[in-house]
Amino acid sequence: MSISLLLSALALVAVLALFIAIFIAGAVYVGRVRRNGPEAALIGARRHRELRD
Repeated sequence: MSISLLLSALALVAVLALFIAIFIAGAVYVGRVRRNGPEAALIGARRHRELRD
């Protein structure tokens, strides 16, 4: 197995993992918005931003 094939496979796995992570994060966000409502999600994000500053 050549090193270029190994690096290509590793890059493919990394890109797929990134897309899966984005998809999961979006699903979690949609679930929170449906459960708590959009106003609660925005208030939570604002509170998180204020605690970070």
